[in-house]
Amino acid sequence: MKRDKAVTKISTMPPRRLLAISPHLDDAVLSFGAGLAQAARDGAEVLVDTVFAGTAPPPYSAAAERMHAVWGLSPEDDAPLHRRNEDIAALAHLGLAYRHGRFLDSIYRRLPDGRWLTDHVEGGQKLALAQDSPGDDGLVAEIKDDIEAIVAEFEPTLIVTCAAVVDHPDNLATRDAALSAARAMNVPIRLWEDLPYSMFTPGKVELPPGFHLGGSEFVPATAENWKRKNEAVECYSSQLTMLNGRNKNLFARLDEHARKNSPRGGFGETIWPVLVDEDNG
Repeated sequence: MKRDKAVTKISTMPPRRLLAISPHLDDAVLSFGAGLAQAARDGAEVLVDTVFAGTAPPPYSAAAERMHAVWGLSPEDDAPLHRRNEDIAALAHLGLAYRHGRFLDSIYRRLPDGRWLTDHVEGGQKLALAQDSPGDDGLVAEIKDDIEAIVAEFEPTLIVTCAAVVDHPDNLATRDAALSAARAMNVPIRLWEDLPYSMFTPGKVELPPGFHLGGSEFVPATAENWKRKNEAVECYSSQLTMLNGRNKNLFARLDEHARKNSPRGGFGETIWPVLVDEDNG
């Protein structure tokens, strides 16, 4: 049975200090930029920590070289630095603080045997994850440690991160580490819908044992905050070559998706509260 969406305001949660854990250098703004901007305007301190923002020295995988070209960067450009600068500009536009993590994006990571984790698929922009890649339990534990250090310093009253609707190793590792850290540090956590990817390939959210989703909540956005979110997204010029290229119409599709999910019309974003099973606490 389809469950009706609740309507909530991020300010009523109420976060005094809001920590957003973003897998990549655009995910938080694309998925929950309007909600984060509203929280900041309502007086909350908002910090966006991007996990997979580390500097990757060459040589690069064929997948990384292909993505750099798609992003409009030359082989001499420092792609992670370029993307971090885009992120700084986007978050500043929304009035948010930032922190860039040390971990490498999947296109820069290797398997224990030296092979690249991701491969380029000829004839397109898609990437293929190595089918025999091992689990990322060690990576998740390292990310969790870093998140716990940030939580101890920043003392958030609410954490938000990705739901990992899309089966991407970076998103899954970020979400699972954030869930574990939130439980260990006793901080409430909500998950955002992974936009725009969930619009293209919608999937089911499957959480680790001990966690389950509450009912979805629609966080409405004012027209002004929705405009500011779109302006912030435009700061990620390298990513717009993929997301807003020919026949993709990113901003129109985000508008349409928001209106479709809104119980009352207008703009906004979807999040889910996470509930912890008491016998797994």
